[in-house]
Amino acid sequence: MARLERNGQVRVAELAATLQVTDETIRRDLKALEGEGRLRRIHGGAVVPRRNEEQPIDVRGRVNPREKQRIAALAVALLREGMSIFIDTGTTANALAQRVAEQRGLNVITNSLDVALTVARRGNNRVMIAPGTVRAKDNAVIGADAIGWAGAFCYDIAFMGIGAVNLDQGFMDYEEEEAQLRRVLVGRAERSVILADESKFGRRAFVRTLDFAAVTTLITNEPLSADYAAAFREARTDVVC
Repeated sequence: MARLERNGQVRVAELAATLQVTDETIRRDLKALEGEGRLRRIHGGAVVPRRNEEQPIDVRGRVNPREKQRIAALAVALLREGMSIFIDTGTTANALAQRVAEQRGLNVITNSLDVALTVARRGNNRVMIAPGTVRAKDNAVIGADAIGWAGAFCYDIAFMGIGAVNLDQGFMDYEEEEAQLRRVLVGRAERSVILADESKFGRRAFVRTLDFAAVTTLITNEPLSADYAAAFREARTDVVC
């Protein structure tokens, strides 16, 4: 990591020679570090991840899967029959969708093909999906049509993922369209809930999306550090962990 931060790129063969280990060992380490969001693998090595480029959903899905399931369990406890809810995109949203599919009598609105299919297959809830352009890397429906359509409804709860939780910049995203959607949802929801596992804290992304005070609730898997706990107390945002 020190070499990557210094040079912006590392090569498998050079690292193996320097550290006197096999290429396979280095590849395993790079894969693990990519799973933590600390680098991006390329052919023959790795580079520093870009702030305007989120990891593919299959990579993100390998980061803290058990923790995301715990967050989903806490989130679904907020639901009551007859509620209208929005679930946006991401690996934690997908974990939540699995729990929501076991519920009954909900109106579920989403811009995620994965969420829509997961919930709709059980048939116990009404599912509506936003119009727009499908983003292949994570099956999210994005664009002005999706944002405008989502803003036409009112929600009891909007469940949202987030790219990063930064002490100085607040909630951050990698793409402006995602940030715009989340700002709209906050304005249309009785309760706005950010779902963020521990890997999201301390990161910086490309877009400053929301202040901590803009949302009503943060659900995470670990107690917050003292500085983050103080920031959310000051923002009067409920923290559930």
